Amino acid sequence: MSVELAQLNKLDTTKLPESSVAFVKNASGKTLARETIIKYTPSLAYAVVQELDSTILGKDILVEKKPEDDLQLKLITIEKVKENRRLLPIAQQFHTVPDGRHAECHMTDVLSTHSLGTYNLDLKKNVTIDSFELTDSWRDDAGFIVTDRNIYIQGTYDVAKLLPTLLPSSQKVTPYAKTDFDLVSDFDATVCGFSRDAYLTLLLSSSSTILLAKSSGSIDGIIVGNGSDRINLIYAETIEIAHALLKSYVEKTKVKQVILFTVQGVWECEPTKKRAVHRRHTRAVPSLIKWAKIYALNMGVHIV
Repeated sequence: MSVELAQLNKLDTTKLPESSVAFVKNASGKTLARETIIKYTPSLAYAVVQELDSTILGKDILVEKKPEDDLQLKLITIEKVKENRRLLPIAQQFHTVPDGRHAECHMTDVLSTHSLGTYNLDLKKNVTIDSFELTDSWRDDAGFIVTDRNIYIQGTYDVAKLLPTLLPSSQKVTPYAKTDFDLVSDFDATVCGFSRDAYLTLLLSSSSTILLAKSSGSIDGIIVGNGSDRINLIYAETIEIAHALLKSYVEKTKVKQVILFTVQGVWECEPTKKRAVHRRHTRAVPSLIKWAKIYALNMGVHIV
């Protein structure tokens, strides 16, 4: 589930002004499920399921919205038999959703409406989600019907095998300082195609090791990690810069392995372990992201 993916990174994105959070709670007020959606353009958002209780995992449930807060869903009942929608008229099958659905489907539905609006005549409203597991529910009930063009993995790389595959570079790499924030923000916007200063502030203040590749008056690359083997992101103008950043990170942290989310094939070195990550969208593959600059991305936290 995307729950497992989200738990790999402890960044609390609920603090972001562009985020909204939905809950499913039982009659006693206990939280059974929690999902956050991050709106990054007027019509685009990224969803992350962060909690899902075993009592409702993989089960169709009926919920009701609280009148005072449509993001607070109350569990009514757990369905024992899945509705057979093939008996419904064709139009109803394709243009309505069942009352009983998985918790994550209910939450994605209310979050999408809350963040991106009810009316979407141009069909531009688009939500993205990542998950280690690919289930029919995401496609059939939650509407994540579009497969991404990239193939994503979580890769674990042995540093001893990785370093010889990195290209040589004369690029100077320096530690991040708070005075670099505006330049980092400008560079980040060239990578993802939109501004996200609140997210960057949270990420950079929560990360142990941040290194930059600088040129005259601008940033050409950045690597962010937890000071150990988990790397959150690597963005760079060229592959040589990306390799210089990773080499500097390894030398600084003295780790024996690194773990990161990446597009398959970006790194020449084969990972010692890899796990597929499935990315799905409700409408289309977002076109504003510059994938040529992305060597590791922060899946389970943000779109890149």
